[in-house]
Amino acid sequence: MQYLRTLGRFRSFTNSGFHRIATALAIAAAFGLWGCGGSSTSSPAPTPPSLISVTVTPDSVTVLPDGTQAFTAKITGTTNTAVTWSVEESSGGTIDSAGLYTAPVAGGFYQVVATSVEETTVTASATVTVTTSSSGFTPTGSLNVARGLHTATLLPDNKVLVAYGSNSSAYTNATGYVGLSSIEVYDAGTGTFTEIVGDSGVGIFGHTATLLQNGKVLLAGGFLNSVWDYGPSTSDNGAGLYDSATGVFSGTGNMTANRGGHTATLLADGKVLIAGGADQDLTGTGLASAELYDPSTGTFTQTGSMAVGRFLHTATLLQNGKVLIVGGALTSTADPVATAEVYDPATGVFTMTDAMKTAREQHTATLLADGRVLIVGGTTSTGTGDPTATVEVYDPSTGSFSVTGSMAEARILHTATLLSSGKVLVAGGGNQNSTAEVYDPATGSFSITGGMETGRSGHTATLLPNASVLVAGGGIFAGLASAELYQ
Repeated sequence: MQYLRTLGRFRSFTNSGFHRIATALAIAAAFGLWGCGGSSTSSPAPTPPSLISVTVTPDSVTVLPDGTQAFTAKITGTTNTAVTWSVEESSGGTIDSAGLYTAPVAGGFYQVVATSVEETTVTASATVTVTTSSSGFTPTGSLNVARGLHTATLLPDNKVLVAYGSNSSAYTNATGYVGLSSIEVYDAGTGTFTEIVGDSGVGIFGHTATLLQNGKVLLAGGFLNSVWDYGPSTSDNGAGLYDSATGVFSGTGNMTANRGGHTATLLADGKVLIAGGADQDLTGTGLASAELYDPSTGTFTQTGSMAVGRFLHTATLLQNGKVLIVGGALTSTADPVATAEVYDPATGVFTMTDAMKTAREQHTATLLADGRVLIVGGTTSTGTGDPTATVEVYDPSTGSFSVTGSMAEARILHTATLLSSGKVLVAGGGNQNSTAEVYDPATGSFSITGGMETGRSGHTATLLPNASVLVAGGGIFAGLASAELYQ
């Protein structure tokens, strides 16, 4: 489970890794003072911020090379509804004064921009994916509760359990993440979500969800907060079970440490390895400790510790039964690390392996059919928070990482899903990105595929038995309720 620590445009408002918009508002208010000082000369009244806004429809679309797409712009806050149209990229096609866009021959991701004639600093844009790919996304039923930073688990009955997450949009007093207690199930047969646990006002994000061999789902840890008494989130050591056969929730033992932003990996013997995570928020530090959950006893016990304390890392079960731990950061203000280590269940010991070529956190790690692990995107610096398009592959036979083809788009808080073809679908991320691309292990390169109907980050992507991918929710602070299927 990943949650937002660094997007460049929010970096200056980061509060120990969890963004508090209230800080930004306070700063804006402070710098909004005029005429403060010893001079008796009166200052002119400040120009009020523009109330004009622009929206572009559609806000994301997929077209063929040389294809056309009509865009419309809506202006509010002024009687002058005129806009000028442009394409951000010089080679991204053309658009006429009526909003008719003509795509270039070359595939890619391009931005169509509408600018208010009345106030030329007010703009809005739409993302255009130009590709010949026949694959793409279509809408399905929406979640009952809008959410991002949740988990999605494919159940033995082929339904999908969507648990917890964050959504602050419904709570006017909330200035950051607001955890949810809501849980719902997606039925691919009907294309609908059914809520099975309502939202009580005390919720969780940054948790993990693991399907056990007995068909139950272990929900463990995370960060807790309440919309009724909103304040800093604290990490938790609680855990619970969902029985997919009966639909019943039950308690189980608590973890040995409070953790959020940790990883949980089902081992070959049926136990679950819980590793790392932050000990608390707002001033969290990554934990080096790890523990094992035993479903037969319902208890957690400590196992060997990692060499490096970390959270916002990834954990991947290798074909040899060991677990690869990659990247992350030690503290909420520290730069990410390039280090990696391997856990051996036979000995309970972590051993350092070769480091990545690029330090990163909030990346994805996907086990390929040939046993290698694909490491995609993330952010490489806490100073800028900018996402990266770089990608590398870990080879367990050599214990080393090697660079592979880069993505067309830099991504963080994206998803990476192994398809039935052996290729990997990478979708969304960043500032609500709607684009998607597919990695081919045979060529070591990415190709552009049809984009999502809605831009998303912090969403989930779940491979269904029919080979389609369910993409659900997303959102940085305000959650999304919409969902779609990639086919």
